[in-house]
Amino acid sequence: MDATECTRLGAYLSKLLGSPTVSIVSRGQDEGALLVDGKAIAEVFRDDDEGELSYAISLIVPRAAGAKKNAPIDDAERARLQTALRQVLHAAELDVRARPRKTDSAEVYVHDEFVGTVSVDEDEGQVLTMSILDIDLDGEG
Repeated sequence: MDATECTRLGAYLSKLLGSPTVSIVSRGQDEGALLVDGKAIAEVFRDDDEGELSYAISLIVPRAAGAKKNAPIDDAERARLQTALRQVLHAAELDVRARPRKTDSAEVYVHDEFVGTVSVDEDEGQVLTMSILDIDLDGEG
């Protein structure tokens, strides 16, 4: 990822999340890191598939103490995840919402804009996955 991509993606995420301390740094041609307050909190992957450029962000949210590996994401767990994600991303307006007929994942919104999903990962706990298209970055940076 080059400096321009990092700047554009960082500006977009900062605006989306309402978090001025969000930025992106390159870790190679197709990889980067999402920083909050200068601390790396998530991995960023660049994908250029058939001319369609996109970015995938993967943020691990550790499992609650004593939680089972495949525990469903119920009301209490959504509340815990929402608190954790708001703190780590500095995104006060972030909401974690139930998915219809699904208990192994939840949807993440900022205001009414869908930003990603949180899914159960047997090894890590839960993982927030965000996908951003290059066209979403128009006007940023």
